[in-house]
Amino acid sequence: MARERSTSQSDIQKEPHQLNLKVVRLSRPSLNQHYPLPHPSICSSQNPGYDVLYQQSLAYPSHPETQFILSPVLTLPPAFVNAYIGETFSCLLSTNNDSDVTITGVRIAAEMQTPSLIQTLELVIPEDRKDVIDLSPGQSIQRIAKFDLKEEGKHTLGVTVTYSTPPKNQGDLTTESKEESERVDIGPRRVRTFKKLYVFPAQQCLTVKTKAVELPGGHAILEAQLENNGDGPVSLEEVVLAPRKGWRSTSLNWDTDMEGAKSTPLLKPRDVMQVAFLLKPDPNVKKEDDPTSERVVLGQLSLEWRSSCGDKGYLSTGSLTAKRLRT
Repeated sequence: MARERSTSQSDIQKEPHQLNLKVVRLSRPSLNQHYPLPHPSICSSQNPGYDVLYQQSLAYPSHPETQFILSPVLTLPPAFVNAYIGETFSCLLSTNNDSDVTITGVRIAAEMQTPSLIQTLELVIPEDRKDVIDLSPGQSIQRIAKFDLKEEGKHTLGVTVTYSTPPKNQGDLTTESKEESERVDIGPRRVRTFKKLYVFPAQQCLTVKTKAVELPGGHAILEAQLENNGDGPVSLEEVVLAPRKGWRSTSLNWDTDMEGAKSTPLLKPRDVMQVAFLLKPDPNVKKEDDPTSERVVLGQLSLEWRSSCGDKGYLSTGSLTAKRLRT
């Protein structure tokens, strides 16, 4: 007597998954230049085709009119834009139930692999949602993943989806049979898992080159050259030197405006800017430097910037040193 062959793990893996996964990077919009014609309500043209010409002159002819004046000129990146060190990489993870049955125990997990480590990401879950949920046909689940980019090189985002499906024979039942099967235990549910990888590079947005010199009298001066290697302009919010214990730092840059007005320099792509700091010994604090060392540690340089549409970036250097001046 022939009997049904038990479902092996290899057969399960060959079956198409009943859930699909989409990963969309979250980024701020940019301005899209366009040259619109005057609005038909303020134009005295009697041409019946003027409305069509007006719509075609817009960057997005099909965009509905809103009260926000910038809506028609805002655009999202058409493709995956560059990821820069110092910025926060954010993406939306969406899983949809494409089957005609209810999928239970749906859970999304993500991890980021950098050149030096593998880190599990904590996903942002809405307050009214649970970590593990059930999806009816056509329903979806969304999670947001964030990761601070600190290393240059290849990054791999791994997204794993785990879910449970009805037994294989339940999927072959008719609607009437399914209603009847709800009152009958026809077997355990199957747990299935699939994983997708997304690879992208991270590169430097601002490069820093420093030069430090110890001056007579125990003073020191630190110079830094900042270059914008990104694709768009950046606004320098802050450049601060955190001095090592025993030093006092004085900025010699744009933030020393006597009137108190704060200005933020704008660096276009490939622009270079020089900053400098004067360091003096703190008479109230003893230095921690080794007097026998040929170099003296001055502190760390921290930079904060924003892109043209407000994306925030942060960068901190290692300990900066100067060659000790022998007397």
